[in-house]
Amino acid sequence: WQDINSGRCGSAAVAIMVDGNVVYAEGFGMADRVKGTPVGINTIFNIGSISKVHVATAIMLLVDDGKVSLDNPVTDYLPEFRMADPRYRKINVRMLLNHSSGLPGTDMVNTFGFQYDDKIKQETLNTLARSHLKHAPGENAPYCNDGFTLAEMIVERVSGMKYIDFLNTRIFKPLALKNTGPGVGEIKGKPIALYYEASTGKKHPLETVSILGAGGLSSTAVELCRF
Repeated sequence: WQDINSGRCGSAAVAIMVDGNVVYAEGFGMADRVKGTPVGINTIFNIGSISKVHVATAIMLLVDDGKVSLDNPVTDYLPEFRMADPRYRKINVRMLLNHSSGLPGTDMVNTFGFQYDDKIKQETLNTLARSHLKHAPGENAPYCNDGFTLAEMIVERVSGMKYIDFLNTRIFKPLALKNTGPGVGEIKGKPIALYYEASTGKKHPLETVSILGAGGLSSTAVELCRF
């Protein structure tokens, strides 16, 4: 509490679930220091790489629908996916989700900003087209964001829907996740947690991460438990 009250650390929300029920939920710190708005259980935060679980779930829903096979090559669904390394043809959908594809890592150019940019997916393909694998597909599992961007693209291609629309239709609405969606920079009229620099107390602009599948969603602690 001393760190929170002094501004040395930011705000947070915590929820604990036992046997499918949320048994504890609480906010800590201020969502908006100027307005004096505390963090509550409905305050929305960017959730970063927890977003990967959502795209994996989307892929698995399409597997259940019989529209995607985890062991099929990625090129079956994204024929425009190419790399300078011919081994890319052996990358299957499962490898995108368990980090074993061998893809170089993360094409971070223009992915973090203050407005969603759908061109990121094509830019990722352009970068991969001149890239080589770190290792043979399936050989190792170093952390890799770009695989989840490809998974996001597969969801769009197979479903015929924008990725965020697929999530809304198949996951968010059925689970009544009313405060889960794109990054806080895209949210209007809902309680969000502002980010303040610890050393200066300066408020940062609301951030949008355009790689939705790899790290671009926002949510609340309670809704993450429900998901």
